[in-house]
Amino acid sequence: MRERMRIHLRSALLAVLLLLPAAGVAKEAWLVTYGPGQEVWERFGHNAIWLRDAQAGLDHVYSFGYFEPDRPGFHRDFARGIMKYYGSAARVEDEFAFYRMRDRSIGIQRLNLRDDQLRELHGLLHAAIFPIPQYYDYDYFFANCSTWLRDLIDQVVDGRVREQLEAEPARLNFRDHIRRYNQSRLELHAGLMLLLGPDIDRPRTAWEEGFVPDGLAQWMDGVRVDGHPLVAESKTLYRSQRHHAPHSPDSQIWAYALVSGLFALLVLLPVRFGAGFWPSLAWRLGLIGIGLAGTVVLVMWFASGHSVIDHNRVVLMLNPAWLLLLLPWPRVISRVLWWLLVTAALAGSAALVWPGSAQYRPEVVAGLLPLMAAVSWVAWQRVDQRKDARS
Repeated sequence: MRERMRIHLRSALLAVLLLLPAAGVAKEAWLVTYGPGQEVWERFGHNAIWLRDAQAGLDHVYSFGYFEPDRPGFHRDFARGIMKYYGSAARVEDEFAFYRMRDRSIGIQRLNLRDDQLRELHGLLHAAIFPIPQYYDYDYFFANCSTWLRDLIDQVVDGRVREQLEAEPARLNFRDHIRRYNQSRLELHAGLMLLLGPDIDRPRTAWEEGFVPDGLAQWMDGVRVDGHPLVAESKTLYRSQRHHAPHSPDSQIWAYALVSGLFALLVLLPVRFGAGFWPSLAWRLGLIGIGLAGTVVLVMWFASGHSVIDHNRVVLMLNPAWLLLLLPWPRVISRVLWWLLVTAALAGSAALVWPGSAQYRPEVVAGLLPLMAAVSWVAWQRVDQRKDARS
């Protein structure tokens, strides 16, 4: 990220001179789509607008979605849902060299725009980006690198893109796009599926599906303006050797269940063959992990601006109250607490695996049930031991 930012900053002064409205008119506009990469912020791809005007010496790409991880308070603000991002411009050779170096695919689509529309797009991009950094409030799904470009293109064609794409259902909803892009990274897949609430499960339109760069590229191919295709031609400039997102997500249920089953064994085996603090250490850690995970979800739900986490039914399973089982309650309270927690977890499981539910997470349930069953069984045994000790 730092290397990329240095590339943009080196070209910023030159870009300012080249991008002034008096410098000339962009003769070509290309929608550039970059494929996914290895890092977390690269998983969903990226896109840009490439403007070319040989007479004016303009050969730059404009894009949005840049952030400053070294800025004081960045991580605190990010956790609170305060995400200040900005746009940038770079010379095309620097930009494409960076993405080839990162082994990320590069596809381009020439937009069939009139000269006046090209001038307008040029001006809109310049006004949105300069002076750098010109911050805006980032949103994962509604104000990211792709939606910025979608909205600007739509503006210069008088709303024709939105008019056509809002009438079409999306190929996939937000949840399934998250699943397919993170299919090769189970830890990211699991973290996002646990954290994000039911808003990502709702059916979407093709317009909304433009939040992912390859989704926008796909739908742009079918848009027509004044009877002509908006995309005049398409090319692939570079094809990644390592990073490819599947067209649709595959089920990860068995991978989730296997990992959870292994953790369940780590909890059960020590207490099966021993007693005391050390044999129950894995159980305690499992209980702490379940409770803290639920606490994180609740805190981000009620105390952050990440609205996409709201109403997350996962907290019925990852209930912070599981932490209370670590305390030496009287046996009656412990038994009542155990039954309440298990009942809530079963209700949550049913809500998350029911195909018609608002939040459908079968992989999450497969990943939590084995571990939670083991933790619950050990907790019940400890309640019984406490009762016997008081007899």
